[in-house]
Amino acid sequence: MNKVYKRINWNTSTCNGNMDSNKYLHSQIARAICEAAYEKPLTIEEISIKTGLPTMYIEDELPRLIYGDAVTKEGNKYATNFIVLRLCDKKSMITKFAPLVDSVADYFAQSFADQKANVAKMDFYGSDFGMNRLGYIALSAVIRDKTESLMERLGMEGSPFPPRLDGGYGWFIVDEKETDNESVFVTESGCNSYCDTEKSYHIYYYWIGRYLVYDNSADLLTNKKLVNAVKNGIISTGILNEDELVKLLKANLLVNDGAQYKLNIATFTSEQFYAFRGLFDAGDNALDKLLSDLISDIHKCFKAFVPKRLDDQINQYVCGYIHNIIGFVAEELINRGVLEKPDIEKPLVNGMFGIQGKYLNI
Repeated sequence: MNKVYKRINWNTSTCNGNMDSNKYLHSQIARAICEAAYEKPLTIEEISIKTGLPTMYIEDELPRLIYGDAVTKEGNKYATNFIVLRLCDKKSMITKFAPLVDSVADYFAQSFADQKANVAKMDFYGSDFGMNRLGYIALSAVIRDKTESLMERLGMEGSPFPPRLDGGYGWFIVDEKETDNESVFVTESGCNSYCDTEKSYHIYYYWIGRYLVYDNSADLLTNKKLVNAVKNGIISTGILNEDELVKLLKANLLVNDGAQYKLNIATFTSEQFYAFRGLFDAGDNALDKLLSDLISDIHKCFKAFVPKRLDDQINQYVCGYIHNIIGFVAEELINRGVLEKPDIEKPLVNGMFGIQGKYLNI
């Protein structure tokens, strides 16, 4: 039996749904238990032998892990209830993205050029930002939508989120790292959302690992109802106090043109957003074929290394992992000058935008 006696470096900051992975997996004791019981279910005594942890420590930790759906109990044995994307598995899979990058970047570079004038004519706030900024939104929106529809076409749609004991929904996304710097991978891509208490509008953040900025500044936008309160992006006097203005300026979510403060993110109605996204999805069969082949290849890899009991979690993990192509293509488009080169002095917020109205599953 391989023993777990070293530090376990996992990124546990993300999930597929709405739950707090890190709440359950931040400690080395929790991680050691889950690492030990990953390949097959083990008794408490077997976990103790494999980890070197006294049984009393394991017994104390297991109820919390079970409550968080990180571990399940099977008779007198315990099994880890999430997929771990290990370094050895990533090293072979990540190479599968490289052959696609130039072709996918060509598609979006041409699409951005073709639709630039049409976007400028649209009536959402930020339509004049230019495709070197708005392209961050278009790239993520189209790839994420295509990935979901292609996986459904391939019979790989994700299972419904299972009910969670803690009241959240969704699955853990756990990614092994080489060092104790447990940040997300540079090409990893995801979407966070924030809403006001009435859920009348939302802020979405299409992030890319290399440029990920995470603080509570977006919550301030929603709490102050700025998306609905401003007109033409202009922040009226009195809506924000001095400290709030400074916070949002520092976060690059506001700009001051010398005369007034304005939002530095695009805002849409749901209809405007779908119309915007639709401009960049030409139903290109060649692009769909490239992405379909990538999905199939990655899916086969997951099937080979994931324990069989976790098969029903593979599709949702693959769907998220495929989004690494967004990070690779974004970097290529930055190098070509198609997308705005990030300013290292400022948070990159070009992938953040507001939606007036109901929550969109994007």
